[in-house]
Amino acid sequence: MTLARVILLRMRQRLLLAATLAALCAFARPSRAQDLDIVNATVIDGTGAAPRAGSHVRIRGGRIVDVAPGPPVEAAGVRRIDLAGRTVIPGLVDAHAHIATPDAARRALESGVTTARVLGDTFLQALGTRDLIRGGHVPGPELLVSSSIIRPSPGIAFYQLYPQFGRFASGQLRGADVIAEVVRAQVARGVDVIKVGASERAGLASTDPRRSELTEDEMRAAVETARAAGRHVAAHAHGRPGVRAAVRAGVRSIEHGTYVDDDTLAEMQRRGTFFVPTLAVMSPLGDPRGTSADDVALQVRTYHMMGPLRAAVRKAKGLGIPVAAATDGSYADGDDTGRIRVAHDMELLVQHGGFTPLEAITAATATGARVLDIAARTGTIAAGLEADLVVLDRNPLDDMTVLFEPLLVISDGRVVLDRLY
Repeated sequence: MTLARVILLRMRQRLLLAATLAALCAFARPSRAQDLDIVNATVIDGTGAAPRAGSHVRIRGGRIVDVAPGPPVEAAGVRRIDLAGRTVIPGLVDAHAHIATPDAARRALESGVTTARVLGDTFLQALGTRDLIRGGHVPGPELLVSSSIIRPSPGIAFYQLYPQFGRFASGQLRGADVIAEVVRAQVARGVDVIKVGASERAGLASTDPRRSELTEDEMRAAVETARAAGRHVAAHAHGRPGVRAAVRAGVRSIEHGTYVDDDTLAEMQRRGTFFVPTLAVMSPLGDPRGTSADDVALQVRTYHMMGPLRAAVRKAKGLGIPVAAATDGSYADGDDTGRIRVAHDMELLVQHGGFTPLEAITAATATGARVLDIAARTGTIAAGLEADLVVLDRNPLDDMTVLFEPLLVISDGRVVLDRLY
């Protein structure tokens, strides 16, 4: 063996050892919930109420027990965190993400995301990551996970996971009865939510996001079957007919909604349908500088989608339709969408959607929790709710860039990121 090969082998061994140690550190068992008194805080509670300076938040057993002005009575065995006027907001809710691995989950958590809805788990990785987090084995946000998106041509991975539908592999999944059967199969796998395709994808140059996929009757079958199992349905929908069909079918949320028309927006308002526009992933796709897509045709098409999407968000807000912040990102290292953060979407809601910074915080916290149907336990800072909190160095109403740099992240009463001292 030559000297060069020996040196190369040793370098590889050292890199492997470093990677192993990093993985062990990253996946260390999360800390236990602590009893905490957060004092001298400026509280933005996620409800849309004005910030409350000089407040405290008491946390016991992973839950918020008190939010009030002034300092609390000091208690033995309680960690006291003096924020010196810094701002605390609820933990962020990413209403549409693609978190698959424990490493990605950790990144999401450290960015301030304490809850995420994962829509489109093609290989059931996210289900496994969800269960590791729930078991306390790895750190991460609470994940509510779907399986593969249900569409007429779901791809070979779907049939590998659900071989009982192999008879459709050379054709299409069609008909209300078949779609209901698919929903039941996914529920049996342990999913928390169902995702259906009302229109084709925007992220591929070979697809047309204006073209419909499942019919209204097929999506209604998915909604009714999911509801019977205690699940809700999110619809991937860009095109006008697809959005309309999904809303009429009774889905809980419209994902993207680029070409939604005024009549359908009015129906969303009447029905209480949630809108998750995912501006943060659409904007770079249409950026001619090519930050997320090298395909020129895809860039041009997505660029022309941004005007209608931004207009739809403004109209939805004007109608009082609940709009939730989301990344549509993976949080994975080396993936373009992995760099997207909820804070990006919040900024875009302000820049292009007519939101104030305070309204954007609500979209990323309380509204996100409502979309996921978990507002009774998280999404705002209130007594009785889970202690999911993010501490910021400055007031985000004055400078939203501070949302990209959380100083402290608390999830279920556990301090999972601490840069305060």
